[in-house]
Amino acid sequence: MKIALAVKYIKDEYILSPAYGKAPIFMVYDLENNSFEIVENKYLNGKDVANFLSSKNVKSIITNHLGQGAYQHLKELNIKAYFSELKNKPVIESINLFKENKLKEFTEKDFLISL
Repeated sequence: MKIALAVKYIKDEYILSPAYGKAPIFMVYDLENNSFEIVENKYLNGKDVANFLSSKNVKSIITNHLGQGAYQHLKELNIKAYFSELKNKPVIESINLFKENKLKEFTEKDFLISL
């Protein structure tokens, strides 16, 4: 299974980016063989990013920020979204939490606004 993480490259290390749709690059990580591919994000909105990740056979994403529109489009593409609090931390930490089922999956309740 492939997962994607919004990342940035700082000081010879990939770290989790505080953005989803506007993240400069994505790491597409293959859990079956513990390999990854770095892909440039050429898109400016969450819907186009979701379509791109779907074309890469991504089944889940890890991020610490996600808009409601992007969430809905990911859901339509059967891509699950998981929340990691590890902003600006090495991505391997979030990948390990995902493997251990310790990340919270985004749900529609995360986007409800009380008036």
